[in-house]
Amino acid sequence: MKQTYWCRIEFEGRSRLGYLDGIQIVLCEGELFDNPTLTRKAVYTDEVTWLPPVEPRQFLGLWNNFHERQQFEKTKIPDFPLFFVKLNGSISAHQCPITRPFGYSGRVKFEAELGIVIGQNCFQPDRDEVDDIIFGYTCINDITAADVLFANAEFPQWCRAKSFPSFGPIGPYIATGIDPASLRVHAILDGVTKQDYPVSDMIFSPQEIVWHIAHQAMLFAGDVITCGTSVNAGIIGDGQTIAIDIPGIGCLSNRLLPKMVGQTKDLQK
Repeated sequence: MKQTYWCRIEFEGRSRLGYLDGIQIVLCEGELFDNPTLTRKAVYTDEVTWLPPVEPRQFLGLWNNFHERQQFEKTKIPDFPLFFVKLNGSISAHQCPITRPFGYSGRVKFEAELGIVIGQNCFQPDRDEVDDIIFGYTCINDITAADVLFANAEFPQWCRAKSFPSFGPIGPYIATGIDPASLRVHAILDGVTKQDYPVSDMIFSPQEIVWHIAHQAMLFAGDVITCGTSVNAGIIGDGQTIAIDIPGIGCLSNRLLPKMVGQTKDLQK
């Protein structure tokens, strides 16, 4: 299958769908999941304002989905994908800043992850239908306010800790025609590689993730499922830049803005 790369950019004051062609993005007409057509207009990739490549109705994330991390942390291998919700207000784009929640001075954690983009509505599909249901794959940084996550011992706050504005960078592209089993995921902090792991180490493959979740919850075209992360996810400091690089898909880069002067409210409780 031919590999294609789709994105969304701001052009002439509005959102436009684009198709990567070398160092240019060819603008398209129509909807991403309904056979869009190419136009004759193109812009260079270094001249655009990036938008999230998709606007999901549901943004789901996985925990404990890599053998190496499971063995390191001595957790139990799950019999079903362990997933949580990131609220849509967290979604951000390539080159957009990561911003601290107001009053939060705690740890901000990066997690390099492969993202699945759903291409059609589905519920309880057959296993041999899953590859057609998956539209493509993208890069995701599952940003987490680490001190918020376990602030309440009786109730881990997965959704809250991961859903602050800008805590869900996605992009820059959605790659189609990709075999995810051959991919490697990297997190590069200020030029230093912190994470480097193979997708093939997943406990549940991308196809298995979709099949399992879609048997208990409706999935919709445009939904995004981020596949979880492996070992060495870490802390990003104020002013640092974190890049999520998945060769064959793209490189997603974002900088954590320094804490704003006057932030005094305590969000860690």
